[in-house]
Amino acid sequence: MLEKLLMLKQTYDRIMGDRYGKLDTLNKDLLIVWLAIGFLNLFFRNILVGFIVPVFLLAAAFRFMSTNTVKRLSENRKYVAFRENVIEFFKIQYKRIAEYKTHRYYKCKNCKAYIRVPAKKGKHTIECPKCGKEFDVRVS
Repeated sequence: MLEKLLMLKQTYDRIMGDRYGKLDTLNKDLLIVWLAIGFLNLFFRNILVGFIVPVFLLAAAFRFMSTNTVKRLSENRKYVAFRENVIEFFKIQYKRIAEYKTHRYYKCKNCKAYIRVPAKKGKHTIECPKCGKEFDVRVS
C-alpha cells in the first residue's frame, strides 16, 4: 500500500513538475463561485448560465496547471488586494448602517479615508486623523 502511495506521489510530482499547482485564494474563490452557480443552476435552469458555469472551473484548472508561476502569483496578489478593498468597503457600510443614530461617516477630500463623527446637528470642522487636513461638514 505504501509503495502505491509513493508511486502516485512520484507520478504527481513528474506531471506537475514546474507547474503552479497551488490552491491559492483566487483558485479557491473561482471554485466556490463555480459550485454556487452550478448548484443554483440545478433549481433555476438557464441555458446561458449552463455555458458560463464551466468557465469558472476551466479558469481554476488553467491557473492550477499553468507553468507561468510568476504571473499566477501576481494575479493572486492583485486579487487579494482587490478582495480586501471590497471587504473593507462592506464593513464600513455595515458600520454606517448600524451606527446611523449616533454617528456619521465622512470621506476625507484629501486622502479618501473615512472619518467617524458624532451625529450632533449643525456645521462642524473636522480634522482627518490620517492626513491632518481640516474640512467643514454639515450634520443634519
